[in-house]
Amino acid sequence: MVWLGPRPETPEIQQDRVLGTQVAPVRSGAVGRRQVWQTSAAAAAAAAWVESPQAAEAFRNDRLLNAKNQIVPGIRTLYQKLEGLRDDLVLVVETEAGDASSRQNLGARPGDWFSGIDSSLDGELVLAEDPSGGFGCDDFTQKVDGKIVLIPRGKCTFQKKVENAKAAGAKAVVVYDEKISRMPLETQGLSGAVRSKGIAIRQAGDALTGGTYLLPVEKGITIMTPEIKESPPKLDAAMISLTNGTNLVQAVKAGKAPRIMDVRRADFDSGVDKFLKKDLKKLMLEMETYSLSQRLSKDDMNDPIIRVLKKDRDDLAKGVKAKDYAEIRRSFVSWNSHLDALGKWELAETY
Repeated sequence: MVWLGPRPETPEIQQDRVLGTQVAPVRSGAVGRRQVWQTSAAAAAAAAWVESPQAAEAFRNDRLLNAKNQIVPGIRTLYQKLEGLRDDLVLVVETEAGDASSRQNLGARPGDWFSGIDSSLDGELVLAEDPSGGFGCDDFTQKVDGKIVLIPRGKCTFQKKVENAKAAGAKAVVVYDEKISRMPLETQGLSGAVRSKGIAIRQAGDALTGGTYLLPVEKGITIMTPEIKESPPKLDAAMISLTNGTNLVQAVKAGKAPRIMDVRRADFDSGVDKFLKKDLKKLMLEMETYSLSQRLSKDDMNDPIIRVLKKDRDDLAKGVKAKDYAEIRRSFVSWNSHLDALGKWELAETY
């Protein structure tokens, strides 16, 4: 007799359907041994997840943490760039005292404790001298009364650097964004492990791998903040890029006495125009990829959280296009608040 209706479900097929695998029965000679093994393995794996929810949760947590490590740095860099447009500064620097032709405009980002008094950043630039090698992490060995201290990022918190500079009599601090990469120069920014915030982590076998020196690599300008448990520093500070900071350090060492002549505000609207042309699409793609990692089930692309996070992303994109800072900030905070607890991250950084 030929069966013309739906195939009757055997107990085995019913179990497969309940587990979500819907594995069709294998007829002798219809498939090869490898396919039979793969089909059986899929059903066995599904059964294992049902019987061991703790293992499934551990697998999801591992997926979330991997996504956080791999994707969030890119989102942070792009969004910090957007967020910083609101109050980014332009430092008018004379790299050689008395030489108007040496003036340059350097982009800078104030710490989030910035007083708003632009003139607080005017003055001669000097280097920190302390036991930490100029990183400002220890008490200064010389006074810097009324001067702006130029300090590389790394080894300790921004707050510690600023407090030590204040104790030495500094008027303000300019941090230059040094980050370290365990990669040869020609491959930096393409692939490999990047250790940010000036802290290099060596792994087994590093010393045996040719060409993987610890080298500074520029990754943008962060938003500085004090640690949550600490009160904000009582001294203004701003951050500039690694390239600009290195050039100023060289000028100081050459005895050119560089100084900040003036501080201006970057234009928010023109900054957003540039962001729209170059960075918005990349930010949306990175946020979408990270949003997908928040789903509960590995295979469920209809998880409601995906729709919630998509609305937040769409609102953010609209806010950027409208140059509406309040909406940009609101929609981003909303997106971050809807992430899994393991997936949340802070925009500002402490060191």
